[in-house]
Amino acid sequence: MNKTTPPPIAGVILAGGLSRRMGGGDKSLIAVEGQSLLDRTIERLSPQVGPMILNANGDPARLAGFTLPVVPDVIEGYAGPLVGVLTGLEWLQDHSMGVEWMVSVAADTPLFPQDLVERLHQAVVDEGADIGIACTGSRTHPVFALWPTRLASQLRAAVAEEGIRKIEAWTDRYKVARVDWPAKPVDPFFNVNTPEDVVRLRLILSDALPAEPPLSARTEVALILERRDSATTWVKESWRPLEVIAEPPPSPEPWVMLRQGEGFEHYLVSGVPVELHRSDLASYRYNLGGVDPRLYVVLRRQDDPTRPVGVVLATAAPDQAQAMSESGEDVVDGLAMPEALRAWVEMFCACHPADEPMRKRKRDTMDAEGAFAAKTRS
Repeated sequence: MNKTTPPPIAGVILAGGLSRRMGGGDKSLIAVEGQSLLDRTIERLSPQVGPMILNANGDPARLAGFTLPVVPDVIEGYAGPLVGVLTGLEWLQDHSMGVEWMVSVAADTPLFPQDLVERLHQAVVDEGADIGIACTGSRTHPVFALWPTRLASQLRAAVAEEGIRKIEAWTDRYKVARVDWPAKPVDPFFNVNTPEDVVRLRLILSDALPAEPPLSARTEVALILERRDSATTWVKESWRPLEVIAEPPPSPEPWVMLRQGEGFEHYLVSGVPVELHRSDLASYRYNLGGVDPRLYVVLRRQDDPTRPVGVVLATAAPDQAQAMSESGEDVVDGLAMPEALRAWVEMFCACHPADEPMRKRKRDTMDAEGAFAAKTRS
């Protein structure tokens, strides 16, 4: 195989998404370790291409500081990355840039390979292909691809007339060269979609991502419980959790009465364990993805007149809480998760790839090298 010097190749950075999992807004402008995702993407792409454009919708003034042409989708409605590719190809043709190839990258994937363009072009030449697409193992990354500008009109017809939106539904019509990169130790096509992914990127950039994700983690919190006199003759009293304290002050006693009023008392219960397990990652991620992540607390009556209820469980896994509530004998309630505790859960999840498989839980397994022996702020 003779190495070919790539001709002038343009680059388009796709940043036209709605960032729903980030709560909307400009995901590409999120700063990690002092630099925005878009800055990092530009920095990685610029040595590999000639002219660059930024495909982004909305007010272009907010992106003026990047000194790149900002080009909105040529088809309205946030129709996806294939329209972003079409936008780049047509812009290059309209502006007579004199390039025959364009590479596309995503603005939320700042670790893509530094030899992306070179290897994609070499594969297209060697295989006589129309398009080059990046892969890691059996997984393709069609947003990271090399496109000939000569296909612009054909792509326009497929998108505008046939309504095609999925990249591979269109590329399957052509000869495609697939170029593979290793996914370990870090997948170079890891993209930032959630707050957890921001934490993971921070760990990667600071070289703090553990080589082996922890099996489990443990910390302790305090809870404020309320006892209230019952309004019926059938039930003497009722109990419920009121608040989670992620960083409680030292307490000489596990139960301390905080206040007492007419028909109620509030108690501070210290030393309540919260455990995380690798097998429950999907449940934690579902919880963190909500608007208001919760810590679920399970109270159960016990035969102790001084402490008539015990804290059976405090968990960040909503499915565990659901299972505990099915008997109807326990009090199960979800409380707002304090920021420090949320950051600790996010950190645990971020140490595992997003597609981490389910594993059998081992309750007696300690976390790797005590990495999560205490809560960690993001």
